[in-house]
Amino acid sequence: MDTKEILKRFEQVVTYYIEELSNYSLDEFTRKPSEDEWSLGQMYNHLIKCTLDLHLKAIEQCANGNASDGGKKTEIGESIFKEGTFPPIRVKGPDTPDFTPPNPTGKEEVKEGLLQTNEKMREIERKLSDIPASQKVQHRAMGYLNAEEYFQLIDMHFRHHLRQKERIDQFLSKVSM
Repeated sequence: MDTKEILKRFEQVVTYYIEELSNYSLDEFTRKPSEDEWSLGQMYNHLIKCTLDLHLKAIEQCANGNASDGGKKTEIGESIFKEGTFPPIRVKGPDTPDFTPPNPTGKEEVKEGLLQTNEKMREIERKLSDIPASQKVQHRAMGYLNAEEYFQLIDMHFRHHLRQKERIDQFLSKVSM
């Protein structure tokens, strides 16, 4: 899939996430299904933070030549990129303060974060073809990815969390009955 198509699909999912914000009170948006699960607000913050602070920064490193020249994907990285999607499994990251996102204090800050990710994705898409594919940055689970792969990863990550959103929506609908 080319980067323009990836961007279009990403923009569609971001628009969906933004539109969905109006369906929740702040209490619902920040309510956790259980102590060891995230609220919708935490999930949204996770998507924004990973995109802005990890994935887009990795693309910048590739563009600036601050990346390694080469390196391979891990087996799971190969599989995910071959399929073009994350497997339909729940992934639990480390339960640490730097990994577990905070609940937002308002939905407007989340909307602004989503709009910012969308704008940054548009900006970077125009530059991707100028970044050598040999420039790669290591992802903690997927191995070495180049700029276009990180760009694709952002879209896959947002779509992957649609499953989590659906589970939380089901929880919220039962709670409000």
